Amino acid sequence: MTMSRRTRDEVVYALMRTWRASRLQTDLLDDAAFHKIGINRTDGRCLDALSEGPMPASVLAQACGISPNALTTVVDRLAERGLVERVKDPADRRRVLVRLTPLADHVSQQLYGPVVAWSLRNFEKYSTEELALIEGFIDAGRRFQAEHMRYIAALDLSWEVPDSPAGGTPEPG
Repeated sequence: MTMSRRTRDEVVYALMRTWRASRLQTDLLDDAAFHKIGINRTDGRCLDALSEGPMPASVLAQACGISPNALTTVVDRLAERGLVERVKDPADRRRVLVRLTPLADHVSQQLYGPVVAWSLRNFEKYSTEELALIEGFIDAGRRFQAEHMRYIAALDLSWEVPDSPAGGTPEPG
């Protein structure tokens, strides 16, 4: 397969458009999955965070970007559906952890198993070094977005449009 010669700017803008489209498609996929099991986006975010393993409610609330009080409601809702459970921390019996249930794992496998399988098949196309490069790029973006959330929270947003528009994403010339 021959690839037409594109300038660096053309490739950068194509990458930015593709990345944005990929993020949108991931959001739409998640929305479809959440709708299928009758949960909302915040509930789904909590299930996703718990895929890293059991955690205290305070840690889960922080991972999901919600208040501890709101998390209690989310965990109650997910527990009613049989997707999470509260368990004693084996290391400290006074502490309670929230964890996914076998049902949550089963449902997740049905919904996202094909995505994982597709990813694993496609990772075979890349060398270990290329995969490490991609992982580093994605992780740097994740860290930047976490920092940018703090910027947005502190932003004094203006709703007055300047006379000469500034910003936006320029297209390659």
